[in-house]
Amino acid sequence: MKFVIYWKTALLGFRQVANYRTEVWFQIIQRLLVLGGIVLLWSVIGKSYDTGMSFSQLISYFLIANGVRELTDGQYGKFGSKTIDDIKSGAVSSVLLQPTNTVLFLFFKNLGTRGVSIIFSIINIIIGFALIPRVSILIYLFFLISIITATIISYAQSTMVGSVAFWITEGKGIKNVVNHVTRIFSGALIPLTFFPDSYQKFVILNPFASYGFLPATITQSQTVSLSILTQVLFSIFWAGLFLNLSNIMWKRGIKHYEAIGY
Repeated sequence: MKFVIYWKTALLGFRQVANYRTEVWFQIIQRLLVLGGIVLLWSVIGKSYDTGMSFSQLISYFLIANGVRELTDGQYGKFGSKTIDDIKSGAVSSVLLQPTNTVLFLFFKNLGTRGVSIIFSIINIIIGFALIPRVSILIYLFFLISIITATIISYAQSTMVGSVAFWITEGKGIKNVVNHVTRIFSGALIPLTFFPDSYQKFVILNPFASYGFLPATITQSQTVSLSILTQVLFSIFWAGLFLNLSNIMWKRGIKHYEAIGY
């Protein structure tokens, strides 16, 4: 029964955003320009340097990597930003009184407002898959697992970032720092295999690789190698760890919360 409430909340959020059609078109144009810039940049780099990938593979990689990052909210962390606003304004108080999980309710509310972004990201992923040879069912399965772990990590990351607002007044500064870190280490802008060999193995196992590098790398493979299996197992580990840490931070933050202020 509670899931129906969450689902209706997401639909309501989507309808509210969809009413502003001009804003929706601007969102689409913005994403096309950003993605087009990335593709153009790496198409030039691919012609000048040996990237180890063909042109179609390179375009597919960035379509899928950026599509997954957008799909899971790993690109801007809007859920974390909105949670900070709700805590600072006191709007979270009304949600705390409801017979629902507060964080999940806020998450689905934010999910609905990202409806246009989600649709656009799915289109990117589909086009990315169309540019590569057919892959096995096992590859699709591991890709799905990477999407799930990326969603959990992003959800937990945003919850932790949002929880910071219980203790400090300007939590968005921390959110911006976290966004810059995830942007670099997600592999959606620069493939993590381009990092120096000395610490490349460490970088590809970082938790934010699930936002882009891991799912895009999985789709480039015809078989599940030991490297991919290791990365997927690490993403599951990070998802569990982040989820537990976010629960701890949120519960401790609630103890400090008194409507508006401390």
